[in-house]
Parts: sequence; structure tokens; C-alpha cells
Amino acid sequence: MQGAKPPAGTQAIGRALAVLKLLAERAGEMGTARIAEHLGLSSGTAHRIVHALAAEGLVAHNPRTDAYYLGTGTILLGQAAQRGFGLDQALPVLEQINTETSESVNLVVREGGESVVMLRVQSTLPLRFEQHPGARFPLYTTASGKAILAHSPDADEYLAGLPERLPKITDRTLDTPAQLAAQLDEIRARGYSIDEEENVAGVRCVGAPILDADLRAQAALVIQVPTARMPPRRVRELGARVATAAKEIARFVPIDRFMSR
Repeated sequence: MQGAKPPAGTQAIGRALAVLKLLAERAGEMGTARIAEHLGLSSGTAHRIVHALAAEGLVAHNPRTDAYYLGTGTILLGQAAQRGFGLDQALPVLEQINTETSESVNLVVREGGESVVMLRVQSTLPLRFEQHPGARFPLYTTASGKAILAHSPDADEYLAGLPERLPKITDRTLDTPAQLAAQLDEIRARGYSIDEEENVAGVRCVGAPILDADLRAQAALVIQVPTARMPPRRVRELGARVATAAKEIARFVPIDRFMSR
């Protein structure tokens, strides 16, 4: 109903979640003054929030620096969420691909117009692209995003909402929605997607959708390789491998849970 007040406590919950997200993004310690500044809160409000979160183990205090960081409670919540989404069972598949190829492997999910890294097994080779879980990228620039879009029921709506000229991430990012639409057709026919240095210069990726029973995708599996180690022949080999692994993961990851994101 227009003009209705939000439920009691909604603002406090929103602010507490904002603090947790900020600490997660920073992946380090922050004092309450910096937290307040970043979130537009008063110093007293920031103090009350972090103390309440600390009491629940979601935030911890470093008395030496008088700063706060994510507490062990968030680790337990994260582990429970991973089990609920089947990511604990997906991880060995990523590790197996990493062992076979020596390359980095990501499991990625869609959030709106972005692809978000949920799981990552990093290459141990000296030449590699550094990344971390939580990294976000536009769907149209990544192998993961394009693999998901190729099997998304709202693909046409997504394409229609893009600008006539797509914002460039690298010199090789696709120029127009028409180019993206053509690639989505190719992905459906081929079974895997390709990122030709469209998101990170010097990095070529292949990805495959993780499909639900209705052949819809909200997640994808991706192998990332420096271009120097990724000739056309290897693109085809890794494309076939990631497509097979994505089908394996689909057997135990409840894709319908990702659909509600």
C-alpha cells in the first residue's frame, strides 16, 4: 500500500547487512569511523551496529587496531549456504578440471545483469589471472554470462534492454546487442561459450551452462586460460570438457535455488 511504513526494524536490518557487505568487499579491517563514512551513518549508529554484530559472532574486533572484520559466524553461515546450494559437491569437479588442465576454474551464477563468481579453483602456474569469489562482471563480456544468457528465458528481454553500443571493458568486448544475439545462437548450437579477451585482456575463457530440468540456466562453469596457452585446438578441447563437467554438476546442484536470486 502506497505510503505504508516499512516493518519495524527493517532499517536496522538493512544497515547491519550493509556493514557485513562492506566488510566482505574490503576483505580486511575497518574502524567504525570509516564504516560510518562509507555507509553515510552517524558514528553512534555505526558503533551500535558493529557491537550487535560482534555479539552474534558475525563481526570480530581487533583491540590492537580498534577495527572490525568479518567474524567466524560468517564462515559457518557461508559453509551452510554452500551445502544448501550443492557447492560443496561441485567443488571436487572444479578441482578435477584444475588437476587435468592446470588452469583456473570458476562456478558462476547470474545476479541481474551480472555474473558473480561463487567458487574458484586457481591455477598454480606462474602466468595466470588473479580473481576471487564475489567478483562481478557484465553478462555480455564473459563466457559464463553468455553461456547463461543462451539458455535464459529472458534473453530477448535482456538484449532489448541493452544500449545500441555496448560499454567496452576491453578492446575486444562485443560492440552491439546484435553481435551478442548471434553469439548466443552459436553457443546453443555448439554447447559452450567463448570469451575472446572480451572481459580481461590476455585471458581467453570457455564456459558451459549448468541447466535445470527445463533446460534453463542461472549458473555456468568456466575455464580461464591466458591466451598464450589457448590456441584454437585447445579451445575446442576445453569447451568439450567444461560442457561435460557442467552436466555432471547439474545432477546435484539445485539450480532452482539460483533462479530466485
